[in-house]
Amino acid sequence: MPDFPTEGSPPFINRMLTIAEWRDYVANYDFGRLAPSRLVLHHTYRPDETTWRGLTTMRGIQKFYAGKGWTAGPHIFTGPDGIWLATPMSQIGIHAGTGNGSLAQGWYSIGLEMVGYFDRVLPSGKVWEHSVAVMGELSRRLKIPPRQLISFHRDYTNQKSCPGWAVTKEWVWSQVEAYLNNTAPLPAPPPGQIGTPTPDDELLIETLLEEGYKHKTNGQGYNADWAFHQYALEHKLGMPMGPSARITVDGKVYNYQPFARDTLYCEVPNWGDVKTLSDLLGGSIPPSGLGRALLEATYQAGGSPFRPDWAFHQYAVARKLGPPVGKSAQITVDGKQYAYQAFAVDTLYNLVPNWQDVRQLSQIGAATDPATVRLRDALLAETYKQAGTTYRPDWAFHQLARQLAIGVPLANSYQITLEKTTYALQPFALDVLYNVVPKWSEVKRLSDLARQHGMPVLGAAMPAPVLAVRSAEIAPPVEGGFSIIQVTPPAMAFSDRGGERVSMVVLHAVAGPVDETIAAMTNFNARFATHYLIGLDGSIYRLVDEAKAAWHAGFATGSTRYNLNRISVGIALERPAGWPATQAAGDTDAQVRALRWLLRQLDARYRLDPDAIVLWSSLAGSDDEALAGLPLGALREALMG
Repeated sequence: MPDFPTEGSPPFINRMLTIAEWRDYVANYDFGRLAPSRLVLHHTYRPDETTWRGLTTMRGIQKFYAGKGWTAGPHIFTGPDGIWLATPMSQIGIHAGTGNGSLAQGWYSIGLEMVGYFDRVLPSGKVWEHSVAVMGELSRRLKIPPRQLISFHRDYTNQKSCPGWAVTKEWVWSQVEAYLNNTAPLPAPPPGQIGTPTPDDELLIETLLEEGYKHKTNGQGYNADWAFHQYALEHKLGMPMGPSARITVDGKVYNYQPFARDTLYCEVPNWGDVKTLSDLLGGSIPPSGLGRALLEATYQAGGSPFRPDWAFHQYAVARKLGPPVGKSAQITVDGKQYAYQAFAVDTLYNLVPNWQDVRQLSQIGAATDPATVRLRDALLAETYKQAGTTYRPDWAFHQLARQLAIGVPLANSYQITLEKTTYALQPFALDVLYNVVPKWSEVKRLSDLARQHGMPVLGAAMPAPVLAVRSAEIAPPVEGGFSIIQVTPPAMAFSDRGGERVSMVVLHAVAGPVDETIAAMTNFNARFATHYLIGLDGSIYRLVDEAKAAWHAGFATGSTRYNLNRISVGIALERPAGWPATQAAGDTDAQVRALRWLLRQLDARYRLDPDAIVLWSSLAGSDDEALAGLPLGALREALMG
């Protein structure tokens, strides 16, 4: 039978079936020239049954995948209301990395997502009833026994418990066999034991990976179900230095993504058939063809054209230093002129005009003689500047990054909240450094956390050395007394800015407490979220990346209808207890200081006009003094400096 039509991006069917409808659907399904031979079982973790809203949630999941650059997704979701069709089963989905399969390998899998979180409890009720029906009818249609057909997501990665530690294969297989034999299933066994990584460590590892992966990928972030990302972790290639993209060479379409140590690629749609640019080049620089096209695309992702005759570029290709993070430049130190260029893994430099005498900055990282230290710190300052950050030689993160030689920073240090714990972190090309706030002296590495669970990740292949950082030198990585806490997971109520420039800041009043506001804005079905939330205590939380249009201001109507979300940054301000029944502002001094600091940061990025600050109540035509007591004049002065 012809399949149902798809909608949106990635293409999802977004249609719900009952068990009877599913049975008829799969019995007559046309898989085309290649039928699937495996089913990979997953759990969604988020959303769960309590937040599931059928089609609304399916489209929210679809949007989440689109924001990460996915061109496909899992095939089926089993919710409490029915069996939901997503990626057509005749197409290769994206859900299990190397477990996706490929046409080139001659097999592919069906991805089945059970709605819920099953690390500690077994799936049950309608979700499990629908899941068993999906697995049973696919086993019947494909003529593959359950024990041969059904695998788990964790079979293809050692970073996940998916479909949950409570779920065991023997239980799943026996339940599906009972369904096929029309016999009563055996009583449910006790939940499986918690394995490694534990749920807490799994969440921390995946969150830190997301923070490391997102900064150079236009928000695509970390995708545990992408074969590229699985391969990069297993082969210690470090963080991505550009988004996943496509290129056409000699009539063939390829997906590729540059990482700190190499560029990965595959022919579309053979997602699981991952190859490396370094193997393709074989130590040479070709004049044309796929290798040359990928090499030029890799350098373009770093903002610098590839120059095959440049010593820096020849050296970087030969030693797998990754793409550049800036253009070649010159600097004068102690009266001597040096040429340099920062790459993902290291910065190359030479004394002008000794162009062939290429040296690596990491080789003088432990220098102690004053002249070499001055050269090192000057090159580090320029490297960090090219990477869009500021080098602070007295900061623990930067001292350790220099000693560990973990490449260029990918962002300034910042904070995130995770299960009510706040972490400070800074991602680098080959690792992420982090600490629990306020334990500034206890700096840790993502690679060490992963290795504790047998996970080879990032670019750190050697044991961590004993680090000579005096605790007296360690200070919190914040500026001006304020830092921004990244809420994890972030809010999903946003869309693209459509190329519009930020020219407005809209202030909103929200009833506290902060935890409840964050929970409401990050709900999978939320339709309202601001970029930032500032608590009465001056804490600043980021819920939506500024590059996105958070859904907070809606449309302005006049001679034309205009999308205010696209041109504004939304800031929510926690209101004191009793609001809005009482308009008493209470003590907001810390909040106002934090708001002034944040406005200065926004002004530095967008050059805002002082009149750019507006109250949502004025846009909405409300007379409410919801933000009574705010010194708007002083706040506007923050945009005049």
